[in-house]
Amino acid sequence: MSAPDLRGKRVLVVGLAQTGIAVARFAARRGARVIVNDGKPAEALGERVGALRAALAGLGPLDHEVELALGGHPEPVFTGADLVVMSPGVPELAAMGAARAAGVEVIAEIELAYRFLHPEALLVAITGTNGKSTTTALTGSLCEASGRPTFCGGNLGNHPLIDAVDSPASSEGGYVVAEVAGFMLETCTSFRPRAAACLNITEDHLDRYGTMEVYASMKARVYRWQTEEDAAVANANCPLTLEGARRSRGRLYLFDSQREVERGAFLSADRRDIVLRLGEDSREERYPVADLPIVGMHNMENAMAAYLCARLVGVAPDAIRRGAAAFRPQKHRMELVGRRDDVVFYDDSKGTNVAAVAASMRGFPRPVVLIAGGLDKGGSYEPMFQALDGVARGIVLIGQAAPLIRAAAAEHGAAYPVVDASDMHEAVRVAAGLARPGDAVVLSPACASYDMFDNFGHRGRVFRDAVTAIGAERLDS
Repeated sequence: MSAPDLRGKRVLVVGLAQTGIAVARFAARRGARVIVNDGKPAEALGERVGALRAALAGLGPLDHEVELALGGHPEPVFTGADLVVMSPGVPELAAMGAARAAGVEVIAEIELAYRFLHPEALLVAITGTNGKSTTTALTGSLCEASGRPTFCGGNLGNHPLIDAVDSPASSEGGYVVAEVAGFMLETCTSFRPRAAACLNITEDHLDRYGTMEVYASMKARVYRWQTEEDAAVANANCPLTLEGARRSRGRLYLFDSQREVERGAFLSADRRDIVLRLGEDSREERYPVADLPIVGMHNMENAMAAYLCARLVGVAPDAIRRGAAAFRPQKHRMELVGRRDDVVFYDDSKGTNVAAVAASMRGFPRPVVLIAGGLDKGGSYEPMFQALDGVARGIVLIGQAAPLIRAAAAEHGAAYPVVDASDMHEAVRVAAGLARPGDAVVLSPACASYDMFDNFGHRGRVFRDAVTAIGAERLDS
């Protein structure tokens, strides 16, 4: 698909946050008449309006001023556009339906970016309920180690995919690695990754999608436009992921932490190597687990997916090993942050749902004192306690969900101490007291943070400060 001509077109950008600002700048640079829409009024958007104007200030003389349509989503603004570009996280709006009925195309930011990427750039897209950020960042590190221009972003942090278009990675043989969420894939119409991975699909975002079937169908759209030349990477132990991948026209590669696969990735019998089988002849490539600075069976699955994606777009084995060794975990995602008396401290504040914590605890290499709790998100805590069997030294509970988690521990028959703490500093002191040499204290809350903290990042920072306060050596940068 050739890049569309935006000159003189009325491009409506919905959502005035980081991605919306980037799209507005991108479209204005290409001569579009840009309108930015947000449901919040200007006074509620804080500095974002100023950030938009600052982003446009360096473009030189324009034929028009960017228009603002704030405080609602008026249908005439949508139906009067030539193209509507949705920012991530904006829900389906009645005005979007009106635009479609009027013949106006409504697309995601990642779809717009895809249309402008160099046709020979190698796009890797990673989705799933849990593990997207770690897998995307690791894949980016593996690709970067190849020496080719590499962009790593999307739903991952500070780099919307639209920023890749004007980067060196948008070139023949360049690597573009993107984390994509289901709500980004909703409004795609041609988004085609050379390698696409869905890591897992567990209960989440049902407030938006209503049923697991609808939620899973949105994740599976990462494979929707692939061809026989592409690779579909999927979790062999997630039926919903497998169902979506098997509908792809791309070549199917599985990753499996429990058993061997004919084509894909698995762990060696001694758990020391990640083994890849990429062809029909069952020849194997082996990569030492010791190369990786991440722990837990869920991270071995993330690494298997990342290794597959990187190899399937041409990253050489020696670059895989260099990239793995150079990789550092994302902030607040099972990040090693401290050590005291042979007890290590991990910040996994991003573990905001039960499935994420269960995945991180299953196969953890040390006994664990878990710090959990916060704002309850609904659902059962039983999968977390099943994963903790055999690995938990104790649990320290904080926040509003503490009584619910304590009751769930009693119902499960937890055979270890379950202790309450009034705040994070007390939780770290109590957890350190429960831990023995060789153990790990892990903050992985299984809950949202908003009862006690601004967000999961704030919660993680307070945890790190508490680790320092008990005299632990800080290991994070």
